[in-house]
Amino acid sequence: MKKTRIVVLGGGYSGVMAAGRLAHKLRGQSSDITLVNAAPDFVQRIRFHQLAAHQAPDRIPLTEMLKGTGVKFTQSRVTRIDPRGHELTLQDSTGNNQMLQYDYLVYALGSFVDTSKVPGVAEYAMTLGTEATSIKLRDNLPEIAEHAGHLVVCGGGFTGIEAVTELAETYPKLKVTLITSDTFGEKVSQKGRNYLKGIFDRLQINVIDKAVIQQITPHEVCYDGGALPYDICLWTSGFAVPQLARQSGIKVNERDQIVIDDHLCSLSHPDIYAVGDAADVATATGTPARLACANAIPMGAYAADEIAARISGTAHRPHEVVDFYRCMSLGRSAALLQTYDVDDQPKEMVLTGRLAALAKEMICRYTVWAVSNPQWMFYQHRPKSEGANRESTAAALVS
Repeated sequence: MKKTRIVVLGGGYSGVMAAGRLAHKLRGQSSDITLVNAAPDFVQRIRFHQLAAHQAPDRIPLTEMLKGTGVKFTQSRVTRIDPRGHELTLQDSTGNNQMLQYDYLVYALGSFVDTSKVPGVAEYAMTLGTEATSIKLRDNLPEIAEHAGHLVVCGGGFTGIEAVTELAETYPKLKVTLITSDTFGEKVSQKGRNYLKGIFDRLQINVIDKAVIQQITPHEVCYDGGALPYDICLWTSGFAVPQLARQSGIKVNERDQIVIDDHLCSLSHPDIYAVGDAADVATATGTPARLACANAIPMGAYAADEIAARISGTAHRPHEVVDFYRCMSLGRSAALLQTYDVDDQPKEMVLTGRLAALAKEMICRYTVWAVSNPQWMFYQHRPKSEGANRESTAAALVS
């Protein structure tokens, strides 16, 4: 019997979840599952701000995570997708190419920090986009801090806030400024903003908000209200996704995310599924969806279930999105857990302090546990508030 060939591109949260879950769902069936990733390890991207602060998040070899599942791991970079021929071109670390065919493809190549929109960012700013860039920041900070240098963090979203508080707490001698085009704490409630302001005051973090950055020079962040000198500039504003799908003729949106239906299936190529940051899930489901592992992990699980159902010829309900809360760390001893309604608007219900910090740490640990134990992820329906015509699906843990 011919084996069903399934290839998962990307070894992040959604890709590892999809590969492991497929192996569980298709156990005993005639299938061949391959995970392709350019790096050998699974890294905790949500902890890169801790890595920059001289902490040491775990690095887990993908071979170890996939041990016993039957999933093959190929350490290569995909350079081309031929959707018509169902074939991939892979390039290993030595530059050698190989071809890999598939019957179903899961596209989970994620996102990266966008340094192209503002002049000078790519040349002069540091980022937390990869393990390597986070380590570079980590290695440069101690000397700057020792001389009471100036760290400027550009971007007031959750990534920027986590980074600026973590680094200000780790290096109290640093002069630290956060600059953002939004109102400070715009994505949280009034209670959340008040709590953030108290943390920033305690850590002596300066804030410049409603400021549009126009250029980064070797020594200054230039914005519409002036210029801010720095010793280290950290850029956390905006993400982009790889252009591989567009270059391969797969239908994408203006952000290069694959356009999918509510089963996470490509509208242009029905044997390709897109999950995580590289998928246009918000348009498909009609529900706001952010680029985060909180959405990527359930999407990986759903895609595996969808492919397994398709192979067996059974029906599978559409994917739905739910985002009840978001949690950001504010150093090691504090955090903010912010709740949201079904339309992604912040509610006044928040959790703060050490209890929220504990919740955040448990969430970070859970992400690794979840992708290492994909069989325990399931979806349950939850009715929305009165007047809403959509349902949500919550990823949860069951025994």
